[in-house]
Amino acid sequence: MSKNYYKSKPRLTRAGRLVRTTVLVVFLIGLGYAATLGPVHAARAKAKILDGSQPVEITESLTITPAAYWLDEPLVEPLVELPIVPDLNSWAVYFGAQNGTVLRSPDRRLTIEVDDLGQGSASDAESILRERAQRILGKNAEVPAIRTETMASGSTLWHLDADGVLLAVVDHDGELVGLRAQTSGGESIESYRPAIGQLVETIA
Repeated sequence: MSKNYYKSKPRLTRAGRLVRTTVLVVFLIGLGYAATLGPVHAARAKAKILDGSQPVEITESLTITPAAYWLDEPLVEPLVELPIVPDLNSWAVYFGAQNGTVLRSPDRRLTIEVDDLGQGSASDAESILRERAQRILGKNAEVPAIRTETMASGSTLWHLDADGVLLAVVDHDGELVGLRAQTSGGESIESYRPAIGQLVETIA
């Protein structure tokens, strides 16, 4: 009659457990970095200073052309906004598949996020503006009145101010483009409005 012998699995030594734990910790730290600060750093690494003649792609069919010395970098979209630790960000920037761009003025005090909103109507544009304003002001806050203008290019512009941030949507032949402009260092956005207007007129 045969006998079955059960052998116990060899246990990891203390050094083995330490190596395993170290590898796991390093992996988790790397994964956390890749999902939080990594996309931001990747976007900054891809930033370039423009010469005034370079159109920046917004969508496959639309571009925007900043003046000389503006800085262009890929837009990093937050997936989950966290109150204490860095936000969880989209990995799209790693693959060049981001949904927009970030433009910084020559003095680097004005930042404008430009993103593709797809096809839409006037009511879509106004709904997007209200939603974005509420993210800044609070869900139950009263949203400022939306102003509508027809630009020299013939495109329609909807915009409002929310706590020092200028929010806008441009309709260019039925395709909507979103803009979010804000300043740093306590600068008022008022002095930058002419530059913002000139920039928006270059959407084509």
